[in-house]
This record gives sequence, C-alpha cells and structure tokens, in this order.
Amino acid sequence: MKFYNMKTNIKNLLTLAFVGWHFFSFGQKLHYTADESKAIHNSINESRWDVGGSLSQYSFRYMSEFFPVAIINKPSVSFIFQNNPKKSIENITIKSKTDTLVFEDYLKKLHIASFIIVSKGGIVYEKYFSMLPEDQHTIQSVNKVITSTLITSLINQNKIDVNQPIVTYVPELNGSDWQDISVRQILDMRSGMDSKSIDFESGPFTNPLHKNYQLESALGALPKAENTPESVYEFVKHLKKDKAPGLAAEYSNINTFVLGWLAEKVTGKRYSDLVSEIIWQPMGASSNAYICTSDDGIAWAQGGMSTTLRDLARFGMLYTKSEIVARNERIISFDQIKEIFDAPPIDFPIPFKWAYQWDLAEDGFIMKGGFGGQALYINPEKEIVIAYFNYVDEDWMINNIISDHALSEIIKALATDK
Repeated sequence: MKFYNMKTNIKNLLTLAFVGWHFFSFGQKLHYTADESKAIHNSINESRWDVGGSLSQYSFRYMSEFFPVAIINKPSVSFIFQNNPKKSIENITIKSKTDTLVFEDYLKKLHIASFIIVSKGGIVYEKYFSMLPEDQHTIQSVNKVITSTLITSLINQNKIDVNQPIVTYVPELNGSDWQDISVRQILDMRSGMDSKSIDFESGPFTNPLHKNYQLESALGALPKAENTPESVYEFVKHLKKDKAPGLAAEYSNINTFVLGWLAEKVTGKRYSDLVSEIIWQPMGASSNAYICTSDDGIAWAQGGMSTTLRDLARFGMLYTKSEIVARNERIISFDQIKEIFDAPPIDFPIPFKWAYQWDLAEDGFIMKGGFGGQALYINPEKEIVIAYFNYVDEDWMINNIISDHALSEIIKALATDK
C-alpha cells in the first residue's frame, strides 16, 4: 500500500512561535486541573491554538473553549456497535530500523489520542490514550469529506447537478471569477481559484496576504490582521483565478467553504442542521457533534467539526458496501465511490487525488487526513473503517500518521481472524 506518511518539515511556519512551554510533558495526558486549564488558555492567548505540542493536545480536544460553535444534534436512537475485539490486532508488532514495538506502544509513540478499527459493523480494536470516549475531538480537514457527503446526498436527491456552474445555485457569485466554474470542479479541487494552499513557503497560515489566511482569519480560525475581510462571502466573491478551472487538482480550503455555502443555498438550512439531518441522525450517531463558527455564525465547513471517535468511525461506515445498499445509494452511490477510485493522481510525490475531497484512493481504501494527524480510512468492499485522532507536533512536523506498514499489518491481522 502507498498511503502517505507526510514528513514535510515546515518548522518555520509559525512566526508567532511559542517558546518555552514546559508545563506538561509531551506524553498522553488524560485529565487537567482547573489551574492547568487556565495556564494553557493564557499560553494559547499569547500564541495560537494550533501552535503545537501540549497546547494543541489540549485545544484539539476542547475547541469549543476557544471558538463559537453550532451543535450537530444526535438522533433519539443511536446505532449500537457490536463488540468483537480481535487478539490479532493486539499482537501486531511494528518493526523499524531502531526498535520493534507492539501495536499499542507504536500508537503511543506517535502520541495518538485515540484509535478505532471497525470491521463489518463490529469494533475489533479501540484505545483511548489522551482523551475520553465521550470527548469531541477536532477532525480538522477530515471535515471536508463530511461536507462533500452533504453534496453527494443532494446530488443523489437531484437537488444539485454537478455539471452546472456554481452560480446556478449561488447567484451571489454571478459576474465573478467563479462564473463558469462547475460544481464538479469545486468538488474535485479543480476550481483554479487557489493554487497556493499547500505551498507552505507562501505562508497559508502565517501570511495575511495569502488567500487561505484571509479566508480563515475572516472565519476566526486564524488571528485577524489589518486586511482581514469583514465579510467572508464578499472575500470569496471577489477572488481572482490563479488558472483556468479543470486544469489541475489543487488542494484548497476555499473550495470546501464554497461547497458548504452551496449546501446551505440549495436547502435554505444552516450547515450544522444539514449535517444533523442528512448524516448524523440517519447514521445513528451516539453523541452530538459541533462545528466551529465565525462570530456571526458562519460554519468552518472546511475543517471545524469535532466528534467522538466512534461517531467518526460510524460516519466512515456510510461508505461501506452494506450501508450503501441499505440506504439505496441515497447518501453516497457506488458510481460516486468508483469516481473517487478512478480519479487520476496528481503529479506530486504523494499520489493525492482529491476527488470528492478525498486525499487518496488505492488498494481498496479511500483515505482523508487532517492537520495534526487526524485520519479516516475506509475499505468499502471489505467493510473496514479505521479512524484516529492526534495533535500537531510543536514544530508542525506532520509525521504522526500511521505508516503504510502498520496499515498493511492491520489488514493482514483482520484477514487471519475470520
């Protein structure tokens, strides 16, 4: 398998870097005193919630303490997971050049907060290290595929035609550079509106002139600057293309934000209510989720959701074969799954695809990752879902995604436990 283990060094990203935080070790910390919580808040106020290390270990778990949120309501009756623990998962060993670790110690080494494996509707492995099962942890950009799932559902209800230009549904974009961009091009990260969001040298998270910084500062996710737009919608409307649409797949939070706007315009409902109505309640979520918003209630559709681990895994199950059949392809269809797998990889060291916002699709798995080491893997045919939460390292090194080897060992262990 060729799933990515991104190790891009972006040490110098944070010009507001927080220096000297030694209050906690960087191991898994489960409980905080009131004084510890206050000290963390004071430190984050002096730096940023995403500064990394112990500060982000806390903020990723408690985003609602830092931002306004909208609640995504659970149903009155929740899905009940079968409990089928597999000893073969516990017995996995991961070898490296320097050591050999049993699976749990391997996860701890990556400072993973929690980890779950679901096979054919049953939980075969579940561990919590630095969070509790009831905690709602940020999923960061894994949120993008929840937003895209709103869109696939609306497509399957014949409320959206992906080949129509976005202005068909969002007339506010008439006369702008979005004019001739199709819904499909936005859905597949091919709008041409933003070519720099993973070009870290250009400063998507630190440079107030960057399109991504302006989007996220307008939403309140990043510190406001002198040129932060007063209206995020006006900002998006007046953006200029970087290139013609359809030429290249280029990752951008702006595309996903527009998809969230699209879903709200088509239905006349708020993003949080749509996720509840279309996804959270039908899937039988066990807990409420929430999404961070701007001060005036605009959802961070590109990465603001926080959920329990089990509910993230339950969402992943919607993409498995039996769930697709049971729901008559209403939320996601087999044709849409095929499009995700069939999309050509981009010309990049990592074979990203970004079809329907998914990062990778190969060897039977689709995968979406999020900043700091959040991840969701789904094998629709074998009905396997793997999900986990993490937090960003203090130097923003994103090296805490499980390895290809670890993923292969999981699949091998599941195959031996039939």
